[in-house]
Amino acid sequence: MPMSIDVSLPRAAAPVFPDACCVCDAARPGSSFEAKGRRTSGFEFLLPWLWFVGPRVRVTVPACAGCRPQALASRRWRTVILVAWLAAAINFVMPWIKSFDLPRALARPLGVLAVLASTAPLVAWWTFRPPAFDLTVHKDTVEYEFASRAYALRFLACNPGARIG
Repeated sequence: MPMSIDVSLPRAAAPVFPDACCVCDAARPGSSFEAKGRRTSGFEFLLPWLWFVGPRVRVTVPACAGCRPQALASRRWRTVILVAWLAAAINFVMPWIKSFDLPRALARPLGVLAVLASTAPLVAWWTFRPPAFDLTVHKDTVEYEFASRAYALRFLACNPGARIG
């Protein structure tokens, strides 16, 4: 099954993308889209308003005019789907957990675990059907994630100091 090919660059490095569409691999796409990301931590799951603050990494990714909407929609829809999935899971799982009349100290952690476990199908889908492009920001590096192995290798060749993984 296909998984994304991740190429890591130091956070301070400006990425150089091949002159090809990151979605369909067409040469000289003539268009692009901006991808943004920022470093997150597990602590932010407890304080979700922190998702909207902090320095962001912005990159301009080449994409042909036909693929650009698909690439942008992919990034937006994943967020919408995750939020809707979690809201639905909370609304169904928490009352179900409460129906067992467990002590509150046990019901809450069990409910949280059940809600997180319910996201397993989404995580599996996004792992084995990755978007054409995504990025993950870490403390010192940025991982550029590509669905196309050929494009990832060309990106690697364009960026000295980059490494796979």
